Amino acid sequence: MTASALLFASCKDNDFLNEELKDKLSVETAYTSKAQFDQLSATMYRNVQLFYNSNDSPKDGWILGLGTDVCFDPRDNSTKYNNWGLVNSQDNFSGDWFNWQYQIIKVANTLIDAAQKPGVLWANDAEKNATLAEGYFFRGFAYRNLANVFGGVPIVSAPETTPKVDYTKSTREEVYAFAKADLEFARNNLPLTTTSPGRVVRAAADHILSEVNISLKDYDGAIAAATRVIDGTDGAYSLVRARFGARASEADKDYYYDLFVMGNQNRQTGNNEGIMIAQFEVTPTGAAVPGGTTFSTRPLIERNMWCNFWGLAKIGYDAVATDSTGRGVAFVRGTNYVNYNIWKNSGNDIRNNEVNIKRKYYFGPLTPASSGFKPKDLIPKSFLTSRDDTMIYVFPNWQKFGTDKHIGGIPDNGYVRDFYVIRLPETYFLRAEAYLAKGNKDAAAADLNVVRARANATPVAPADVNIDYILDERARELYGEEFRILTLGRLGLIYDRTKRFGYEASQASVSPNNNLLPIPQTAIDRNVGSKIENNPGY
Repeated sequence: MTASALLFASCKDNDFLNEELKDKLSVETAYTSKAQFDQLSATMYRNVQLFYNSNDSPKDGWILGLGTDVCFDPRDNSTKYNNWGLVNSQDNFSGDWFNWQYQIIKVANTLIDAAQKPGVLWANDAEKNATLAEGYFFRGFAYRNLANVFGGVPIVSAPETTPKVDYTKSTREEVYAFAKADLEFARNNLPLTTTSPGRVVRAAADHILSEVNISLKDYDGAIAAATRVIDGTDGAYSLVRARFGARASEADKDYYYDLFVMGNQNRQTGNNEGIMIAQFEVTPTGAAVPGGTTFSTRPLIERNMWCNFWGLAKIGYDAVATDSTGRGVAFVRGTNYVNYNIWKNSGNDIRNNEVNIKRKYYFGPLTPASSGFKPKDLIPKSFLTSRDDTMIYVFPNWQKFGTDKHIGGIPDNGYVRDFYVIRLPETYFLRAEAYLAKGNKDAAAADLNVVRARANATPVAPADVNIDYILDERARELYGEEFRILTLGRLGLIYDRTKRFGYEASQASVSPNNNLLPIPQTAIDRNVGSKIENNPGY
């Protein structure tokens, strides 16, 4: 029999070309156990990692407030966000933020849908609801992240199974309301604690819920959500007030410094202040840390936000980074507002001491004799005469952004620290903001003073509390941690605060329309079935 005869005979007898596949991959077959859902949820944690290490450039400083009141690109006045006139619908800074949130939403929708299908082997309803709650948390978190800076956006509430090109924008209030419903489910079903570092817990949902309620002008709801975190209903959280962790024995440091030492961020290490922490520990392959990292995916904040003093020959350095210097290259610099103005009359506030903000620099081992100084002499301000001297090479280094003891002694690459997405002081600030909105300045001041007392700062009087003061206190406590552009965006204060306190180039170029950022043109162009209007001015 010829080969072709064999083929056709086989087809006729067995009809194998039309055989039904017994093990085809689908949502129904891909996710049938808790372990498989854990693998799916890990994708959302990895997406949060991208907020901190997507680019070795000023871009990583964008979410921390690049071009606003707290920081800027010191290398070029003509760059985006130094020049707000360059911010448009092709902007890849805000554009990446937009896309990352919809990536999270896509995974969350898949998880929420698949977890409710029959055939999943749940141990009990509590396990199922906790898994669902993780999906609802991240979806609510992502829609909050979108609404704060873009206003109204399309709401995608379920997996898309066919191509869709006719999305319509919901209003900002509708997006917040959708996020609120997700966060309510999450806060009722997430665990109080977890043995796995980095996994979201109930307090994280209540914290974000508090902020969303403020945006919806539900101030009582905001106070209630924040109070559940603060009073222990959501778990035993408290501000750190004593030395702890990996470097607690070093007498020249303090407990505020300990908060930012590598290895000290997670609750499992004795830190009761961290609420949601993005994981960047160097872990073995397969280790159960959601979004764990290696050197190749390290956070780049030390490199981006520390000054480049080790590269300035005239103060005695040879541009060779060491363990003790770190490898800062000053892609992002704090404004005068954040480095100096907010610290006027700060007294004994430990957040402003030399341990936590390095302001004193000393001549290095290769100091030229012609300088008139010797190695280890304090560098006087008068010696720093050029623009680059103080914009790039020597400026205050916030110690929370780096270390003098890198992993393996490797500068920059050896700085692999977990990052606070949410830390308890911010919960106090949210409740203070809600109290202020209700006209209760006494209660607002009391919350601010809890955080200030921990820092040995002078208490604020109720009469002095306003939204500017809360934003100042946020900068003192949370600079480089809070998503500053989201905070200013939700308050409608990007323009106002940048105009008053930003870097001079940003002050000159920012416009009122920048209170909302542009929806990416690619998202608009792909949506051929319905017109999505961009935000005004873009």
